Amino acid sequence: MDLINALNWRYATKRMIDRKVSQKDLDTIKETISLTPSAYGLQPYKVIVTENKELLQKIHQQACPQLVIEQCSHLLIFKAMKTVSAEYLEEFLQEMKTIRNSSDEYIDGYREKINYVLQNPQIDIFRWTTKQAYIALGFAMVAAAELKIDATPIEGFNPDALNKLLNLDTSKEETVVLLTLGYRDEAEDHLANVPKIRKPLSELIEAL
Repeated sequence: MDLINALNWRYATKRMIDRKVSQKDLDTIKETISLTPSAYGLQPYKVIVTENKELLQKIHQQACPQLVIEQCSHLLIFKAMKTVSAEYLEEFLQEMKTIRNSSDEYIDGYREKINYVLQNPQIDIFRWTTKQAYIALGFAMVAAAELKIDATPIEGFNPDALNKLLNLDTSKEETVVLLTLGYRDEAEDHLANVPKIRKPLSELIEAL
């Protein structure tokens, strides 16, 4: 299936059948997330992947009362960093130095560029890291569509409740968006066969 056909096929699935996503396909989606571009390559987020039915039921009951949470094969929970610590940055820079055989001068200059953002009081770091997580979300959704796996992005959840349920240290990270993976229940999902509503390219895209 080519990319445009895959994107026309996908939609925000509201009902899923009891069918598991294969480990191979799940690994492809995880690898896609790993390969997602991020600012400076920092990847200031993490993704929890769970198929634990007990946990999914608790998330449904306590943080996100959407039925697809319980029905999905896997749930991806995107967490964004509240801050990027000096330790995290230095670990990243040392890895860059090792993998790319970068000079100390280059690493010092790269550190300075990153710190210009991290130490800028006008920049909301959590908002910035959240945007990076959303880029990964988009790549995961495209990968799922290519594999003919249904995926539903969800912002409509209680992050405080979910953070507590996952025992997160919210001084360091918070949940920002969810993505269910599975297979559509065409008999029960009212959106399964309805046409997409999209603006014409002539209205959406501007050329200067």
